[in-house]
Amino acid sequence: MRPRNLRAFSLLELILVIALIGVLAVFAWPDFTGGARAERLIESARRFEALVAMCRAEAMNEARRYRIVLVRDGSLRVKAQRDPLYAAADYETVRSGWSQTEILQDEVWVESVQSLPEGPPPIRIVDEKLEFPQLEPDLTPISEFDTPPALDFSPDGACNSMRIVLRDVRGRALLLTVDGRFGRIQTEEWDALEPGEVRRPKPIDEQEKSAELEAEKKAAESARKELSRRRS
Repeated sequence: MRPRNLRAFSLLELILVIALIGVLAVFAWPDFTGGARAERLIESARRFEALVAMCRAEAMNEARRYRIVLVRDGSLRVKAQRDPLYAAADYETVRSGWSQTEILQDEVWVESVQSLPEGPPPIRIVDEKLEFPQLEPDLTPISEFDTPPALDFSPDGACNSMRIVLRDVRGRALLLTVDGRFGRIQTEEWDALEPGEVRRPKPIDEQEKSAELEAEKKAAESARKELSRRRS
């Protein structure tokens, strides 16, 4: 009998599988403290960190770019390149179960964002703590962006660096600093507000949502036609 050729798994593939299992466990594990309003902000930060890890792993696993879009109403959306070869600039909404999981808990939203420079300087890691010594926080309210900011994950797992403030209805806030080189996130308490001072971003109206959905459908159809044309 001739021996069968069995495909071996590379070390990188095994590491990615283990990483994905660990991240998926974060999304699937029941949240016993999520019912307490005081814990929702912390839980949201934990889930956001898991989302970053998941997008990073999927970008490496699928060899296409993933993107976490910070929408101006304070919510999050996950998108990915439709086709890295024939439609590299076209992104589609990711419909996988993990991407549809509620990341930001009820009464928690993205309040403001600051893009950070690429590359090692001025990033510094001291005792495993991430620091940006030359950059004072200069955050822009999420509602003021004409084009929603995003974390873009390349197939090598790297993404742009960013500061993100999460706030809840009680006025508490957390500052998340994303080091895009390694996917590390430093979380620290941020300036609290009195409940009466809190202003949540306005929701996006249904007409705008419908227009965005229609544009995505048209882009998908255009990409399919272009792909078919190139393959014929």
